[in-house]
Amino acid sequence: MKTTYGFQMLVTSLLCTVFSYFGYGNTTFEFKKETLIFNSFPTTLSGFTYEANTGPSANQTFSINDGLLLTRPYTVTAPSGYEVSTSASSGFSNTIVIPGNIIDLGDVTVYVRLSSGLATGIYTGNLNITAPDTTVLSVFYPGVNEIISLSGNVTRVITSWNGSTWSNGTPNIESITTINGDYDTSVNGNFSTWSLTVGTGQNLVIGDNSYIEVEQDAVINGTLQVASSGSFVQNDDTGTFTVNSGGEAYLSKTTSVLKNWYDYTYWSSPVSGSTANQIFPSSNSSYRYWFNAQNYLDILQETNNGNTYVAGHDDVDDNGDDWTTLNDSDILIPGVGYAITNAASGFVTGNTYQYMFSGPFNTGVINTSIYYNGNNGDNDWNFIGNPYPSAIDVDLFFAENNTVVGDAIYLWSHASPASNSNNGNEILNFSADDYAIINAGSGEVAGGSTIIPSRYIPSCQGFFIQGKVNGNVVFNNAMRMKDGTSNSQFFRQNNNTTPNKLWLNLTSDNGVFSQILVAYVNGATDNNDGLAYDSPRFLSSGTAAILYTTIENELDKKYAIQGKSISSINTQEVIPLGFYTSISDATIYSFSIPKKQGSFINNQPIFIKDNLLNSTHNLLESDYTFTSSTGDFTERFEIVFNAETLSNNDNSVNDYGLSIIPMNTKDVKVNISGKSLIENIKLYSTEGKLFYNNTLGAQSTIINLRNYSSGIYIAMVELDNGVVVKRKLIL
Repeated sequence: MKTTYGFQMLVTSLLCTVFSYFGYGNTTFEFKKETLIFNSFPTTLSGFTYEANTGPSANQTFSINDGLLLTRPYTVTAPSGYEVSTSASSGFSNTIVIPGNIIDLGDVTVYVRLSSGLATGIYTGNLNITAPDTTVLSVFYPGVNEIISLSGNVTRVITSWNGSTWSNGTPNIESITTINGDYDTSVNGNFSTWSLTVGTGQNLVIGDNSYIEVEQDAVINGTLQVASSGSFVQNDDTGTFTVNSGGEAYLSKTTSVLKNWYDYTYWSSPVSGSTANQIFPSSNSSYRYWFNAQNYLDILQETNNGNTYVAGHDDVDDNGDDWTTLNDSDILIPGVGYAITNAASGFVTGNTYQYMFSGPFNTGVINTSIYYNGNNGDNDWNFIGNPYPSAIDVDLFFAENNTVVGDAIYLWSHASPASNSNNGNEILNFSADDYAIINAGSGEVAGGSTIIPSRYIPSCQGFFIQGKVNGNVVFNNAMRMKDGTSNSQFFRQNNNTTPNKLWLNLTSDNGVFSQILVAYVNGATDNNDGLAYDSPRFLSSGTAAILYTTIENELDKKYAIQGKSISSINTQEVIPLGFYTSISDATIYSFSIPKKQGSFINNQPIFIKDNLLNSTHNLLESDYTFTSSTGDFTERFEIVFNAETLSNNDNSVNDYGLSIIPMNTKDVKVNISGKSLIENIKLYSTEGKLFYNNTLGAQSTIINLRNYSSGIYIAMVELDNGVVVKRKLIL
């Protein structure tokens, strides 16, 4: 206990220098003003440390003893990352206040520690000790303001694998990890780590549908092997990937099922420094290409590969110098796409083929040149690819590059055989309808493989993109996917079910496949909103048969994906469909729904309307089958959500007084009562072939059908008010 005597002795010692005056008769007494410091604080405290994901650190201490009777309170404030308490085991916080009556009892120990749960790194700062000024027996004592410098460190966990166990626990994203025994993620599990070293002579295998995530650097002294749908991800763009002498890193990738040796696969290399012949030794060296976008110019349109051209666009380079041979010694450039066929020798139809990409894995920021040939109406196609040994996120790619490229990605999903009627610079050309499409706003649609792509670009995948300016596409590690599913196949179905979306397939009994997507999504309108929402089919060269949608006043464009306003989805909605076929053989076509999502579409019947046959069919109950003559049909089919929904061209016959009267066995009279006139009459077969077309401007006419075969015909009578009335006619 402090005594009054002790304090009085201290007061007596504080005379002179700075004065306070008071009078007693003719005598003046002088008292010195001075700060009393009874504490001797350390200037620094250090040694605060613990491993990441543990903590807190061990305590360090100092004491407070003011030395004044009935003394003042002290406030202790710790810097960021630290905490203080007057107890060794509880009550820790960033700031504490020690009451004066506690300090008056004697020395008070303050405990300081580094808080738990901090990220790895060095933590420094100043701990502040303050007390207010005070006056005792007319003696003034200024406030206390002392500083102790603190330094500490949260270290990374160092752990190693010996072939069966981890030396210091399973690694996490803050660990320093060494592989000193064979490790297989398919058996031992995925893991994340700050840095990775594969020891000399050791094998690290990343199996299918598994991954390893590295925040910073990877050093390969042994072997790192990544399976076709496995993923190796580095997060920080400044991280490095090093393969030392005696080490090897490679990724094996398997093609889709190939029907012919000349079926192309679109590749992109996830490794640096390797040549075409090193990566593709079993390919046909005469059929290895890269796409020279600088040479691409499309201002002439060809018809059915017939070498006859008119001004227009068919998405084929006019002089055929865009596809450029990839030589054996050419080094594969990260971010560039390559088209490769298998060798003819030893090829077996229906097999898949494996290629090995060996070399240092690409990581960090990768720039790939994009070319734009001016505002001449063509699509400025560029062929690029995923440069990493993991999948990348399409939406992050679009967000990074939306000023440089169009908002749609075209993925080759080879399915149809080459044909001499498909436009191109060869005698036989593949069908452009085999491209799957992913756009930024509306969704994804399948190509010839019938598989709807996910919103990820898998490792080694090349793809086409539209250039908007001369510049660079940027790939970076933030786009890379660290999971066991996004790289599982070249195309994988997306399970997002929030927006209202409807996919529709066209198939046939002789191998036709074509798919469209209609998506009611935020940001879209019912007009053309650009590639982000409305994506036409890649290249408009000839094809056997396709399904497409149209946008009003833009009937020249055939859309594989159409985005529409979310306000348009209701029971009165009508979705016009376009159907084109060049198949002259007897063919049975089918419409079916492979996928649908959204609260409206999932709870609504979906009908296909055949305006030619005046029939409505519920696609949720069964597929709709039909036949067709060759041609391009933009008004025959519609999707509706209400069986009673009628298009502008569907009206009751009786409402307009139309009659078709047989005159004899082969002649009929067409008559309209009232004030309306017959503007035009067309007769179709039930397959859609046009047999008769006559413009009138009269109330009646006689049609001579003596040269027509017996059968069922559809009469479409257009009135002068724009109404089209349909009637079935039997000969």
